[in-house]
Amino acid sequence: MFFWFLVVAQFTLSAVLVLSTRWSPIPWLAILVSMPGAALAVWAWGKVGLLKLRIHPTTTASTRLITSGPFAVVRHPMYTGLLWFTAAFQLDEFAWWRLVAWFALAIVLYSKACVEEKDINLRFAEYNAYRDEVGRFWPKF
Repeated sequence: MFFWFLVVAQFTLSAVLVLSTRWSPIPWLAILVSMPGAALAVWAWGKVGLLKLRIHPTTTASTRLITSGPFAVVRHPMYTGLLWFTAAFQLDEFAWWRLVAWFALAIVLYSKACVEEKDINLRFAEYNAYRDEVGRFWPKF
């Protein structure tokens, strides 16, 4: 049940952040700044497989460990892309409640990432080495 709460919270907070943006006039700066985040998430989605995307933070028998493409930069590129994308809309018209919503989204995605990583670590012996080399949401330098 908790996992489904995380999924619903992720989609609700993301929608609130995007839909609460003032769209008239069009927020060109926010749209421009959000594009790299959207591109990263879509790239990761393509790498996983367009029909293999799961929104639930657990693995299945068909789950495979992907460490190339955007997953060579960060372990959770879809989450990083979503955080980037929604953060860009904070540039439009600042409101404290929207900033709180963004931080709540970050906590939800962090929680989902922890669940996924625990599950993946049990299934793939090579995950520890990958985790040591690649940052969760931000690249390791």
